[in-house]
Amino acid sequence: MQKIWLDTDPGFDDWLAMLLLSANLDVEWLGVSVVAGNAPLATTYDNALRIKKHYHLDVPVYAGCEAPLNGAMETAQCILGDSGMSTTGDPLPVVDIRQSETEQEQQQKRSPLPHAVDALIEAVRRHPGELTLMCIAPLTNIATALQRAPDIAAQIREIILMGGSADQGNHTAAAEFNIYADPEAADAVFNAGVPLRMFGLNLCRQLLVTSAEVRQVRALGTMRAKWLAGYFDAYLRIRSPDASVPMPMYDPAVAIYLRRPELFSFKPARVDIELQGKLTRGMTVCEFRVPRRAAANAEVAMTVDGPSAMACMMQELLGTL
Repeated sequence: MQKIWLDTDPGFDDWLAMLLLSANLDVEWLGVSVVAGNAPLATTYDNALRIKKHYHLDVPVYAGCEAPLNGAMETAQCILGDSGMSTTGDPLPVVDIRQSETEQEQQQKRSPLPHAVDALIEAVRRHPGELTLMCIAPLTNIATALQRAPDIAAQIREIILMGGSADQGNHTAAAEFNIYADPEAADAVFNAGVPLRMFGLNLCRQLLVTSAEVRQVRALGTMRAKWLAGYFDAYLRIRSPDASVPMPMYDPAVAIYLRRPELFSFKPARVDIELQGKLTRGMTVCEFRVPRRAAANAEVAMTVDGPSAMACMMQELLGTL
C-alpha cells in the first residue's frame, strides 16, 4: 500500500482531490499540510478543516507556511473569491477547530499541533523511502522542509505535483499559479534530487468536466452532495457565466494518477524555474532534449485518456457522497 502525504491550499479542486484520495483504498493517507496559496493560510486552513469535518476524513491536518520564501504573497482570490472557493449554493458550515480534532489529536490538547513542516519531516523520517508527497499547492512547505532537514531528500519516495506547464501559463501568460506563487520554493524542490512527476496545465487541459457532472452530484440528494454541487457549479462558472463551457480539472489529476496510472504518459525533461524574468517569472522551462542537452530532473505528464480519467473521477467521487 502506497503511503501518501498531501500538501494543499483548498481551493475547490483541492477539495475534489482530497475526496478522491480518501476513496482510494490502495493508499495510506498519513497527513495533510496546508499552505497559503489560493487564499491566505488562515482561510485555506479553515477550508481544509471544514472539508475534513463534513466529509469525515480521518487524517491529521496541519497549518504550514503563511508566506512564500521570497517576495509578496500571491493568491488566486481575484478568480476564486475571498474564501478561495466560491459557491452558488449553501457554504460549508463553519467548524470549531476543537471539533475537527481526531482522537489522537485530542490526546495532544495540552500542547498545540506541530507546524506542518515539522510534521512532514517527522513523517518522512518515520517512513524512509516509502512516502510519496502529493503536492497540489505552492511548494513553500516542501521547500522549507528540505531546507530545514536536507537529509529527507534521500528518504522521499517521490514527489507528484500539480504545477507548471509545458506550454502556456494561466496566472500569467507564462506561469501556472502554484509555481508563480512561490517560484523560489519550486526551484528548490525541482533541484533537490527527489524523483518528481509534474502534472502541468498542458495535461490538465485534457481533463474536462461539464455541467453534466454537477447534475450527477446534485442528483444524489445528500447534504454533502448538495454542498459539493454548489461549489462545483461555481467552479464551472469561472470559465463561462452560464457554466456551458467545459472546465479543466487541475489538482484532481494527481489523485486520478494514483488510482489509474496507466491512463497517463510521461516524458523525461529538465525543468527549470524562471526566477528573474519580468514577464516570465514562475515559468517552468521544460527541456525535453535529454540527456543530449541536459540531465532530466522530472517526468512531465504529456497525455491522458481524458474520458476514462473523468469517468474514474466521477465514479470515485460519487461513492464518497
